[in-house]
Amino acid sequence: MLNVRTLLVFLGLSAATGLRAATWYVDGAAAESGDGTSWATAFRKIPEGIEAASEADTVIVAEGAYKGCVWFRGPNITVRSRDPLDPAVVASTVLDGCGVDFSGLEDDTCVLSGFTIRNATSPDTYPFAGGGIYGRGTRATISHNVITGNEALESGGGLAFCDGIIEDNFITDNSAGVTIPGFGGGLYECNGVIRNNVIAGNRAWDGWVWIGADGPTRVCGEGGGLHSCNGTIVNNTIFGNQACGGGGGLYGCHGTIRNNIIWANEWAQLHDSIDPAYCCIQGWEGGGWMNITEDPLFVDAKNGNFRLLPFSPCIGAGDNWAAHLPETDIAGMPRIMFGGWWPTADIAAHIAGTPGIVLGKWRPAVDIGAYEFYRNEVKPVPGTEHTVFTWSSVAERTYSIFYTDDFFNWHTAIDKFPSSGNTTTSWIDDGSLTGLPPLLAPRRFYRLLQNP
Repeated sequence: MLNVRTLLVFLGLSAATGLRAATWYVDGAAAESGDGTSWATAFRKIPEGIEAASEADTVIVAEGAYKGCVWFRGPNITVRSRDPLDPAVVASTVLDGCGVDFSGLEDDTCVLSGFTIRNATSPDTYPFAGGGIYGRGTRATISHNVITGNEALESGGGLAFCDGIIEDNFITDNSAGVTIPGFGGGLYECNGVIRNNVIAGNRAWDGWVWIGADGPTRVCGEGGGLHSCNGTIVNNTIFGNQACGGGGGLYGCHGTIRNNIIWANEWAQLHDSIDPAYCCIQGWEGGGWMNITEDPLFVDAKNGNFRLLPFSPCIGAGDNWAAHLPETDIAGMPRIMFGGWWPTADIAAHIAGTPGIVLGKWRPAVDIGAYEFYRNEVKPVPGTEHTVFTWSSVAERTYSIFYTDDFFNWHTAIDKFPSSGNTTTSWIDDGSLTGLPPLLAPRRFYRLLQNP
């Protein structure tokens, strides 16, 4: 059996967020709380780390299940797991049964990243909102979290009143509304940039309201995925959300809606929202332009895999000029990996949002949805001891390839290998640059670096 693996590592997957005055450590498995200045003397509870932190400090939380609520109440700090880019770490660093609460005064240098936030309920005081995260208008950056199974008594089962950047999160299976109508099963009144998120399986439940002398009347919930989110909504996958009052996907969103897949949501994909553009929308007959209605062709939506199949119509069908276009997708892969058929339009007309199409041409274009399609694989070359390494590439770039046979000592195989364009590039390892043909090695791993 071929024992060859690929490990793709790209530069620029995490951005520096400024100098840190101090780093504090939290480990729920510690025998007792220390002073928090190292893993050996870590705090046991997250609130201890937040209380110790000053402006621009970082609180790093070890894997484990934490029962207490997380309260941001002052300085702009970063609270994160050990590695927010590692899905296994995110899945194992859990805020269970109590969510996150912001003061509302934070700016975008305040960061919450790398947690699974689950089974939390909104405060039982007005406005009964924010099951997983209650923002109060915060501009904090919320990234690389799994926000799932939370409940709001009325609005925002996953998040409410968060006006900063919300990116690279899985916001799934949250609900809004218990005995009163629900609004925004996933997100409610989040008016910042919402990008690169999977928003799936959220529900805005029906509820009872008292109308005059007629007594209680059942009223439908609205906005299964998003409700009243009036910022930029770009490159999200919004799938399988429910609301019988309209807008299973989105309701009352009047900002910018670009490059999103809006599919399989119950009771209208969008309702009372701005006209979308460059989106893939099931059964869409409304306004906007450059939208498509073909099946997005997910790898396995039933089991939560929303990556695109190689022949998806969403590949190369997005808008490169969309506001706040992300540089990477939800998996950290570079955007604009392949080309698409783009219209040649007058730039001023394009910016104004009116079509001015006269011709068309092939050019690099971003994919629609949270995932950018890419390919990376290693296969044996028939009849030889060689392998061929193939990856998605960007035109006019070069690549460095590194290898190891023990996963400890890495060596350079080739530097500045030229791209084949906005398609895929291949390199054959015949052993001449790696000392031994790969199929004769006990194992071989590769690391790929895209050069600037």
